[in-house]
Amino acid sequence: MCKCSFVRGALVALVLMAHARAQEYTVDDPTGDVVFNGVRSTDVSLIFDDSEIVVNPGDQLNLDCGVHGQSRYCIWESESGQILQVEDVYSNVFDGVSKPVNTVGNECGIVINSADIGHHGQWTCKVFVVGKSLVGTKNVIVTIKPTSPILEVDSSRGLVVTNEDETPVKCSVAAARPAVGIRWYLGDRDITVSAETEETPTDKGGIYKSVSTLRRTFQPSENGQLLTCSVTHKTLPVPENTSIALNVVFKPVEKPVSTFYQIRPGNDYEVKLNFSANPAPIRKEWRYGKSFENVEGSISIPGSDGHYRADIEDLGNGMYTAKLLVTGFTEADANKNYLLVVENDYGETQYKVKLSMHEAPKDTLSGGAVAGIIIVLLIVVAAVGAAGYARYRQMFCFAPLATPDPEEAKDTREEHDTESARGTSTSHAANLKNRLGQLTQVFKKPKKDHDMKQDETEKKSLTKDEHNKGSPFKEQSPNEKEVVYAELDLGKGEPEKKTEVKAEDKTEYAQIVGTITDNREEEKKE
Repeated sequence: MCKCSFVRGALVALVLMAHARAQEYTVDDPTGDVVFNGVRSTDVSLIFDDSEIVVNPGDQLNLDCGVHGQSRYCIWESESGQILQVEDVYSNVFDGVSKPVNTVGNECGIVINSADIGHHGQWTCKVFVVGKSLVGTKNVIVTIKPTSPILEVDSSRGLVVTNEDETPVKCSVAAARPAVGIRWYLGDRDITVSAETEETPTDKGGIYKSVSTLRRTFQPSENGQLLTCSVTHKTLPVPENTSIALNVVFKPVEKPVSTFYQIRPGNDYEVKLNFSANPAPIRKEWRYGKSFENVEGSISIPGSDGHYRADIEDLGNGMYTAKLLVTGFTEADANKNYLLVVENDYGETQYKVKLSMHEAPKDTLSGGAVAGIIIVLLIVVAAVGAAGYARYRQMFCFAPLATPDPEEAKDTREEHDTESARGTSTSHAANLKNRLGQLTQVFKKPKKDHDMKQDETEKKSLTKDEHNKGSPFKEQSPNEKEVVYAELDLGKGEPEKKTEVKAEDKTEYAQIVGTITDNREEEKKE
């Protein structure tokens, strides 16, 4: 009995170990599709890309599937239920299916030499390992060429739109797999941004109907241009287009007052004024008088009254040139104002015209140029203000250093020597005073040459007086002319004010050296 129990325990342990080495797992793709659903051992894993494949009928279809580790065999299964064993495919058992050129990391891959509609749908690679299997699935789309695009307009009249209202225009493709891409063009300009496309599945086989709706307000200048619906698809080597001419209807377009200059008296002069209107004008005439409101006469186009002769030229595409010939131009003609009145089915427009014997005025700055100049001036003012602020704060390296002032230098040296005598307890106040002195120095005006010379004369006089009184300052030897050293007496009495000495007609700055120890010894002697 003991031996049998031991054998049964050993068998149970072996089963548990085998179960631990082969665990069932499921890996979900972020899109929600199941990528793997099978068994993975610690030594075997599936190499599989679940990306969708789009292939045209007649093209080669590559179904890749690989495995890390040892496997027994593998198969491919289509959505329609067709099963292809990979070993049979590699042995050329199936027609139209072959072994891939590269089988490294693609040990279970197969190649369908010519895809057709029957290969459309999901394909599953299943790899059998010890005890279980590894599974990967991907979607294969076998394309269907789209039907021809159709513009849903009355082609007999063309596309008639007004320049004041938004007009919807539709372009549709009845069927395609996968759905087509639709873009809109007006002439050479891409205007797809004004369109929305709706894709509707027509069956469960992945065939879609696509309808793109363009909503846009067309301008008179766009009259006569081609509006194109362009369809792209994987089955089309080049986009398939359908176009229609744009017929924009509008009343005659308004214009500012037109003035014609340098007209010579006594000569015939012809006024030519361009305008646009669609449809063609049904009434057009010239009017003239002392003002635009007070009309003295009118001339129908075409027409003539002896002194004036009117005509019109059709330039096509809604463009016209109205002409008025003045025979024997006089000053009286220059004193009149002229009106060209044009009317069509969508409204009436009056064009104002003036004739002048003077030269045309010189071009003046446009509003855009004036605005540009103002902007540049504002930038310059801002830059100057920023530079002034930087100078005030001494923020940048180009901030000017303050010109040394002898009086402030003396105060600073005195403060420094006093601080050295007192110790570090007063260093903060002295540093603050020095900084304030540097800040105020920025705004001090530089001394004139006369004042600088006067200060230098005073310094020289002071130096001579100090020597006569037996100053404690010690001068350098004649051989050392670059720097003159002096000792500062920190004993009783007021400190000496000597700051400079003269050597060989040259102003030299003195270096102040504190000698606290010597002063104390003198006090002891006293």
